[in-house]
Amino acid sequence: MSMRLNPALLSALLLIASVVLSMAQATELTGRFSMLASTAQAEPGDWGYIDADNDTLTADQQSLRLMLQGVQNEAEWSLHVKTLRQHQSAYPLAGHHASELFRYRDLANDWLDEIRSDSRTRIGYEIDRAAYKHQFNNITLSLGRQPIDWGSGRFWQPLNIFGAFAPTDLDTDFKPGIDAAVLDYYPSAFSSLTAVYVLAPEDNAAIDNSSALHYRRQLGETSEVAVLAGSVTNNKVFGASFESDWQGLGWRVEAAHYNFEQPNDNSTFWIAGIDYQFGDGTLVAVEWYNNSRGVNNEAALASMQSDLWLEYGLQQHTGKRVLGLLLDRDITPLLHGSYNLLLSGLKDADNQLASSILHQFNLVYSVTDESDLLVSLLYANGKGLNQQDEPQSEFGHTPMNMTVRLRFYF
Repeated sequence: MSMRLNPALLSALLLIASVVLSMAQATELTGRFSMLASTAQAEPGDWGYIDADNDTLTADQQSLRLMLQGVQNEAEWSLHVKTLRQHQSAYPLAGHHASELFRYRDLANDWLDEIRSDSRTRIGYEIDRAAYKHQFNNITLSLGRQPIDWGSGRFWQPLNIFGAFAPTDLDTDFKPGIDAAVLDYYPSAFSSLTAVYVLAPEDNAAIDNSSALHYRRQLGETSEVAVLAGSVTNNKVFGASFESDWQGLGWRVEAAHYNFEQPNDNSTFWIAGIDYQFGDGTLVAVEWYNNSRGVNNEAALASMQSDLWLEYGLQQHTGKRVLGLLLDRDITPLLHGSYNLLLSGLKDADNQLASSILHQFNLVYSVTDESDLLVSLLYANGKGLNQQDEPQSEFGHTPMNMTVRLRFYF
């Protein structure tokens, strides 16, 4: 039976954390508070569109993350509790996250979850991280809910087999934790071998526990190689990556090959990218995404909507191929700007290639040393939803939207 924390248990946890904080000088309590508001203008063919009189989508969220960390001799531990209030009006309800496939129990609860025909209001909390780590000479053992972040790609990381941020994600400060035992072995100062055992949800018998081995080694001053082997949600995976630098031009290749149990099939997910930073600080990055599990024509898009990996974000695109472009620069000492472009193409009923493009413009202003203001504009074009509300392109059904976020650290 799934265990859910109630408010009384959460209060007890925070009380214990406060006592530990007062007793241990090596314990530190920090936090982040974030306020976010989004608005979108939906047109016919966009998700969320109802009619000409109801074409505005809105959402707002306020979240508080409390982070308690302690260090004592060779041991350290961390506890992250996240609370939030979230309201969506006409916005489609938030989907699943990859971390849900790798958490034994859902340590979360909603004090309020009100769903109406076109809106949702939710107030609740979750324990996002709760881990203990111990150092034994050149070996480190970590137990509990913790993030696992592998891969060298800038937009996509095939070796991030337990979930990765999407290229358009705005909140990438804290990767969600998963329930795992992690053993790190450091043969030298320039290499590491990591063994991971990850628990599956206790209420989903169709998913087995996952495991993986990841080896990384630095070659020379600017090169690094990594290899991986494991089993993820009952599927075998093998992967490798290599990244280096040539006369100031960074380049990388990364790939993962899967042997899927259901259906009995194989697939390969690989990326290749380059980046270069000019003398004025402007960074330009280009990356190519190729995943054989994706489709290459519009007619096959509907069959992908029930795919488990797409539903949970382990596979981020329905199409086989996507091109990513990034421009990134400090405009002033306090203002940072970036532009993301994602381009995908699918063949239509006439066997002609139809393109779909997503543009994202971000500006981040540093209000103080501990706070910043983000303004993000996202625009996409391409074919929208058909009459059955099924997508006909990778990005064409995404409405134009703007997001404003203010966050504080303490």
